[in-house]
Amino acid sequence: MDTTINFLLNHPMEHKLATYRYHITRMHSLPLTLEQKQTEWTLIQPIEQNNNFLRKIILNLNQKIKHKKSSQDENYGDKNKIWTTFTYYSPKIRKITNLFKQTKIGIAFKSTNTIQQLMKQKQTSNTQEINKSGIYKLKSNTCQMAYVGHTSRSLRQRYQEQIRYIKYNKPQSAYKQHILNNRHEYGPIDKIMSLLK
Repeated sequence: MDTTINFLLNHPMEHKLATYRYHITRMHSLPLTLEQKQTEWTLIQPIEQNNNFLRKIILNLNQKIKHKKSSQDENYGDKNKIWTTFTYYSPKIRKITNLFKQTKIGIAFKSTNTIQQLMKQKQTSNTQEINKSGIYKLKSNTCQMAYVGHTSRSLRQRYQEQIRYIKYNKPQSAYKQHILNNRHEYGPIDKIMSLLK
């Protein structure tokens, strides 16, 4: 597969280079002959071209990884590092994260457009609406009659009250009276509760 995060997209450089870092580290870690390493390198180069990377960037990455492997510094000074994440909105975020360079805090970036966020259903305005006060209408699923009421509290609170009135047989609600007076049409109380949800 020759598609990676394109160099021109608004992602942290660490994310853009992740695929190349993996392939180059693999190339230097496996016990390959020089000829086999050259074959691996020729497979990496078209990927960088297809994704608008400058050759210089991948060459520099290759040199860094090669140097790291040759010096046998596997831990690379990260043994005692504490890691934290920053959401990457734009390259300007580096002005903040650069403040941590001389500390033991390592920065990992997370993107604002992850697959999880793209797949998450947008929350409808129903949640906001149900937390408001106002006029409401409760409709019976069985007889199709409707009860219209109003409340100064949230609609959510009022609905929960109506449920409690039915559940505990309290006489405060005309809607509750209708439901309980026509119980033979609705069935047992647990069925009534499920019809109201």
